[in-house]
Amino acid sequence: MGKKRKQKHQKRKPSENVAPDINTESLGPEEEGIVISRFGQQVDIADQNFETIRCFLRRSNEVPVVGDRAKFKRQEKLKTGVLVELEERKSLLKRPTPHHGIKPVAANIDLIALLLAPELGFSEMLLDRYLVAAESSSIPVWLIFNKWDLLNEQQKAEIENRLQTYKDIGYPIYYISAKHGEQVDQLVEDLRGKQLLLAGQSGVGKSTLIKYLFPDLEITTADISETSGLGTHTTTASRLYKLDEDTFLVDSPGVREFGLWHLEDSDIQQGFVEIYKLAENCKFRDCKHIKEPGCAVLAAAKNGEIAESRMKNYHHLIQHYDQQFS
Repeated sequence: MGKKRKQKHQKRKPSENVAPDINTESLGPEEEGIVISRFGQQVDIADQNFETIRCFLRRSNEVPVVGDRAKFKRQEKLKTGVLVELEERKSLLKRPTPHHGIKPVAANIDLIALLLAPELGFSEMLLDRYLVAAESSSIPVWLIFNKWDLLNEQQKAEIENRLQTYKDIGYPIYYISAKHGEQVDQLVEDLRGKQLLLAGQSGVGKSTLIKYLFPDLEITTADISETSGLGTHTTTASRLYKLDEDTFLVDSPGVREFGLWHLEDSDIQQGFVEIYKLAENCKFRDCKHIKEPGCAVLAAAKNGEIAESRMKNYHHLIQHYDQQFS
């Protein structure tokens, strides 16, 4: 069966592999670009001058995602083109979806910038879920606490105290006001040369931050609902923005909250970096650090070497997903 399909594919004419309104003879030479957004069977690719070309996909192409480096051919008269091939990715961020399995989100991401904000109620559990998902993709995370100007000194001290746990285990933390630009310039300076993805709940200020960084863009910002206290979501499709020649920012509505049901116990353990590091000293290799004898992690937690909130959240996640799939 597979052999017949292969033979049929080999008999296809080149014109059958592209959208019907593209004349292959009118296509120009191959060019290099970067995928900045996708719409069904079409993608927007930015060329070397960061001008956008709407390109059709070949049926045989690997599915492109925002951040992919790509080769394409353009058709000048129609201001469209054809995606020829994707270059090898250095990273691929994925997330599970309820009906479509594991879905790729963005390619070639160097780090995830996770935005937090005070109105939504800062939650260590939500933060730890994000960190587990990010660590499973081996992508570093920076924590960005936005709307810092809305807090009084006592509230700021409380938040800093709670986030100290994450600073101690190696996560960079920034406190900014995207609306007023406070500390944003320092953040941008530290991001130079990276391709980052903005993540966070609706209403944390992602659109406001993008609007500050790209003042000429028409971007709708979200408000906080007075009834629910939750942010209204404004972005409908993932989009890549260019900060400078070597710095790019991806905004993706698909990473407002990562599901974790596709992860193994070992993946969840790896997401708690301080627990994962100590786990190699446990008596049993398959130790889940719940009540096993000779557990180095439980001993460290008892001695105060692991934050109580982190241990509690780890137990919640590991037991929740064990029960779900047992």
